[in-house]
Amino acid sequence: MKKLYCQKPFIISRLLSIVSFLLIANLTMGQFLEQQNIPVYTENGDQLWLALMGGLNNPQFSEVDWNNDGINDIFIFDRDGNVPMALINKGAANEADYHFGAQYIRDFPPVRSWAMMRDFDCDGIMDLFAYSKIPSGITVYKGEYHNDSIKFNLFEDFLEFPTLNNFLVNIYVSSEDFPAIDDIDGDGDLDILTFGVNGGWVSYYENQSQDMGFGCDSLIFELVDDCWGRFYESGVTNAITLSPDPDSCVGRDTYIGQPTAPDGGVHVGSTLLTFDLDADGDKEIALGDISFTQVVVGFNGGTADTAWMTSQDAMFPSYNEPIDITIFPANFYLDANNDGVKDLISSPNRLNSSENFDNVWLYENLGQNNMPDFNFLKNDFIAGRMIDLGSGSSPTLFDHNSDGLMDLVVGTYGYYQLGGNYDGSIFLYENIGTNELPEYQLTNTNYTNLPEGHNLHGIDVTFGDLDGDGDDDMVFGEEFGKLFYYENTDNGDGIANFQNFDTLDGDDGGQIDIGQHATPFLVDIDRDGLLDLIIGEKNGNLNYWRNVGTTTTALFTEADNFFGGIDCREFGYPEGYCDVAVKEIDGEYVLFTGSESGNIRRYVHIEDSLAVGAPFQQVDSLYGHIVQGRRTRVAIDDINGDGECDFFVGNQRGGLALYSNGEITVSNVIPDTPDFAFNIYPNPTSNQLNISYIHPENKAANLIMFDVLGRDVYQDIIQENTQLDVSNWSSGIYFCKIQTGNQSVVQKFIKK
Repeated sequence: MKKLYCQKPFIISRLLSIVSFLLIANLTMGQFLEQQNIPVYTENGDQLWLALMGGLNNPQFSEVDWNNDGINDIFIFDRDGNVPMALINKGAANEADYHFGAQYIRDFPPVRSWAMMRDFDCDGIMDLFAYSKIPSGITVYKGEYHNDSIKFNLFEDFLEFPTLNNFLVNIYVSSEDFPAIDDIDGDGDLDILTFGVNGGWVSYYENQSQDMGFGCDSLIFELVDDCWGRFYESGVTNAITLSPDPDSCVGRDTYIGQPTAPDGGVHVGSTLLTFDLDADGDKEIALGDISFTQVVVGFNGGTADTAWMTSQDAMFPSYNEPIDITIFPANFYLDANNDGVKDLISSPNRLNSSENFDNVWLYENLGQNNMPDFNFLKNDFIAGRMIDLGSGSSPTLFDHNSDGLMDLVVGTYGYYQLGGNYDGSIFLYENIGTNELPEYQLTNTNYTNLPEGHNLHGIDVTFGDLDGDGDDDMVFGEEFGKLFYYENTDNGDGIANFQNFDTLDGDDGGQIDIGQHATPFLVDIDRDGLLDLIIGEKNGNLNYWRNVGTTTTALFTEADNFFGGIDCREFGYPEGYCDVAVKEIDGEYVLFTGSESGNIRRYVHIEDSLAVGAPFQQVDSLYGHIVQGRRTRVAIDDINGDGECDFFVGNQRGGLALYSNGEITVSNVIPDTPDFAFNIYPNPTSNQLNISYIHPENKAANLIMFDVLGRDVYQDIIQENTQLDVSNWSSGIYFCKIQTGNQSVVQKFIKK
């Protein structure tokens, strides 16, 4: 297959330009780019083993054997962008060691909102249950192995059940919810628990497959109980209202039908998980509510056939560190550490207003599957091994220190803060590798030292020499559509030094403002020797601001607010959030756009189209089959010297992904698991920070606390669990590092 080469610009004849265009145009969206994972390190030198998986905002977890090796791996579905991810289990017993498995989700079905793996037909192969949009319910895909890779084929468009009049209607599940799909009655087939549309009662759809003699290979449902567990979830409080006996239902007289909720409300959003917590053969239920940060568990005092919640834990697990996730926790039960016992994972389920970092809580199960004993381990399971900058990551490649290696600069929408605020920033990852094998290390979490209280979000950066002094200056856009400028005042050592933060003004003297979510890109698009600005925006169009100044004094004038006739909006996405990147390939400009839908498009024949005022020619609508969820942002260069373009892709989940035509370097290296156990809590904290440190040989460890700028704020030597008073510390993000010998672990925490 013809490859797209990313060579340095050179002058060729017009005939060769046309030939180059024809070759590029022959490339269709059928070409797959391979997702890569190269070495990336934290500020402290710890390697992020899953660095370029793309970040996590609202992840959902299931067990699945991706590669048919008899060992359960992990399926992650992030509802923020509807992104599937595959992790391959390479760990030994009692060891969590998950590796990059992007190749296993290449042909994954286009599902949305929620998804889980369950084996409904007892063939030992996981099947996929997912949200059905029309009607709101459940779609099922059957899993099958092909060449030791699991594939999913549509089995049921949506699951149905018969009404009392024998009309078939869909089993309702809201797009906001996460239902429980489990063997509730213990007969060997999968049943369904979900909230109805009119209130806070749980509906129980019992699978009749076993009862009708089909074994467990069918999905035949009957609504047998519209008040499963006999409780009511109001949404006004985190606790549930319990019924005094198993023959009555809170707020209603019947178990079948859909009466009005006793509080007059309607069901808004809940997550459900069922498991046996007391080894009595029936199922307890864990509930996360859209309005709360804690999980409530109802304990079943009834039977497997007639559930009756007789008590509850509204701060589960109250005997350990209670789940406290902003906001709307969803819960998952799977073996995360290879000890043969299922553990508990909890993460936020609410889009756009929930924790977007340190948001995957892992509880190790010290008991059994049917009588668990949960012990909190960490709040960054999996996410702590990848680049995760909160929300809205926007990468740019720039040689920060003039060493010939392209460094990575990432603007962000920001980390979620209590109260729903975000702290946007610009991060610098220096390329510490070679021309053939790039490696990146985080060296600055506030590159350019944005002023205190700047209130800038959705930061998108571009570089170019606007004052003719031989070094590249910085322009960036932000959420409210405005552009800002930093002059590069290189001190002579080749290291960029950005000073004189200012607005970027147009030829009318006012700040350039294109509306909302400005994503600028500097390029001499008209070949007159001056860098122009192409700016994407929320509405989905591109704006062209032509440079009418000089090589030493840039002056931009608005030339076109529908540049190239490009509209980044897709069906079902009323807003485009258009991003733009232009790359000169074989002497011709090629333009790429990211978008709210996540689709990356490619446009060619740019200069010929400009010459005649024609729209740009689109040759790809899903370039490289890149799937990274919504609000994609693209940076392009040849980072390993093979002559081919490599693509860093940002997304709304705050992570980064890397795509290329071929493997850049070894994707997976077995991490050096530290000998000691280390954890900090509560997190966030206002006064006391508990530091749990246990070493099997009772070795002392160096304790180092530092802020987001890397400044040490506290140091000590500890040998056991300790407590630290942080009540007088300034509010913000801090890091706690424990080091013994050459082993170290860093955890982030928030001082409220």
